[in-house]
Amino acid sequence: MSKTKHKPKPKPKARHRNAAPVAAAAPRPYRPRPRAAAKAPPAPEDTTTRRLLYTAGGAAGTALVGSFLAREGWAPKTIAGLLTAAGGVASWTSEDPMVQNLGAGAMSAAGSQLALLMLDGRDAKDPPPKPRQADLNELPPGSLESAFERARSQLSVAADDARRYSDAA
Repeated sequence: MSKTKHKPKPKPKARHRNAAPVAAAAPRPYRPRPRAAAKAPPAPEDTTTRRLLYTAGGAAGTALVGSFLAREGWAPKTIAGLLTAAGGVASWTSEDPMVQNLGAGAMSAAGSQLALLMLDGRDAKDPPPKPRQADLNELPPGSLESAFERARSQLSVAADDARRYSDAA
């Protein structure tokens, strides 16, 4: 059996011969603690359902604002682009989780509309054909009179031919 050695005690630090004695730490002045303020009502818990509702509210708000701007005559791609940017900025810069979720919903709804509009434009490679004159519900000036004149001349030629060939028989 071996014996364990004991731990040596720390030796006092050697001081200079003419060093002044170490002053004891001055006592700190008494400062009373501030009393706890009246408790504020508890903040609502940030649940998954609440965040989901805020996100859906942002999407619904985007649809509402987008429909008003479309009624005013704005281009659909412009509306979708602006609302996507606005939702992204609101979600990115805000410290409030409610505003972040509203912005995320707005950005996702408007962004999906923008993507659909961009993809929809790629399918039409050929420009649509120009409408025919008959499709415009309007005749060019003088066309009706010239049509009647052609019909009258054809009828007179047919009547002359009928008289000529009826005498020969």
